[in-house]
Amino acid sequence: MPIKILLSSSLRNYFPEYNPAEGIKIEPEGKITVGEVCRKINVPAGQIKIIMVNGRNADFSKVLEGDERVGLFPSIGGG
Repeated sequence: MPIKILLSSSLRNYFPEYNPAEGIKIEPEGKITVGEVCRKINVPAGQIKIIMVNGRNADFSKVLEGDERVGLFPSIGGG
């Protein structure tokens, strides 16, 4: 089962062909961490502030097996 990755705001700039309605789908070859997924899609870990896996807070070491929904969010400034 594929992993679906959803990128928020400025993180979409790292994946030019990103379609927000579809997200990015990758088929893992066994277990893979969120950090490995980020490297695979060329999104720098330093740009990611919040990671959600299936609606729950996670980190780069979270192991994925397939059929997860991963949301990646950058730092958001305001004033």
